[in-house]
Amino acid sequence: MKVLKAYKFRIYPNEEQIQYFIQTFGCVRFTYNQLLYARKKALQAGDYVTRLTPAQLKKDYPFLKQTDSLALANAQRNLDRAFKNYFSKRAGYPKWKSKKSHWQSYTTNNQKHTIYFIGEELKLPKLKSLVKANLHREILGEIKSATISAKNNQLFFVSILCLENVMSLPKTGESIGVAYCSENLVQMSSTNVFLSRKSNSCYQLKTAKKRLELRAKLAKKRKVLLSQAQNYQKQKRKVQKLYMIIDNQKNDYINQLTYFLVKNYDYIYLEKHPKFSENAKFSETDWQHLLRKIQYKVSWYNKQLAFVAPDTKESEEKCFTIEQLGRQLTTS
Repeated sequence: MKVLKAYKFRIYPNEEQIQYFIQTFGCVRFTYNQLLYARKKALQAGDYVTRLTPAQLKKDYPFLKQTDSLALANAQRNLDRAFKNYFSKRAGYPKWKSKKSHWQSYTTNNQKHTIYFIGEELKLPKLKSLVKANLHREILGEIKSATISAKNNQLFFVSILCLENVMSLPKTGESIGVAYCSENLVQMSSTNVFLSRKSNSCYQLKTAKKRLELRAKLAKKRKVLLSQAQNYQKQKRKVQKLYMIIDNQKNDYINQLTYFLVKNYDYIYLEKHPKFSENAKFSETDWQHLLRKIQYKVSWYNKQLAFVAPDTKESEEKCFTIEQLGRQLTTS
């Protein structure tokens, strides 16, 4: 079965490459906003089609010629998709892109072998030099596109989209019920429970946030702006790094968990309406993340997924327990 599969790697561009990425982010953002403005004016005039294109923008703004043309074309495609979702009532009205956003990105396509790896280095269109990458996984499929993203223009990543042939996993004949758990994200009806790895990052984050509040109070006492308080900014960067570490650990755990389920069980029954806890280790967002991953992996590996709801209204008012899920699993 051929599927589109994405790989994400950390990249380490040099100063010249960083400046090119920042320039491309700006050009893509400018193109998107100009097209959005033109589309907004057209809609106000009762016209659902605008004839403005990135090629026409290049005539009025020559600096756009210095960047990747495919990145600008993808900005137009992203805007068209955003309006399509808006008119289909799947999303809100498209918003302006801001340079103040922590994350910036652009997407380019692989045309005639313009995106490829040479060892641990990545070749991208419009860039003459190779970008160093942490290639921790082997790419097996055909590269279709690459998305360069950056957080605060300091941490850089590349997401490689590939067309890959995925083989079905062997049938096991086993079934399992999975319910939400605030501590480990899931609670299973099987005795073979998949537990998260122990980590003290949450405790470190709690301590770092308290220290950040103390740094803010000291800066206020000294009548120094937070943007100019070096100790505060240093501690703020530590807190941001810990947030990123925790997010990466959660993503890795969810990836391993979902693959564990589809590999070992042919029939997976998920809790339909979980009761989420506030200030829990795993939130509703993490549960939705798990759902997205397990749904496409079930499709890839030819397994079956079903959602189970409580039997009675009384049980809906309470927390859905794994015992209830196990009982319904045996009667399904």
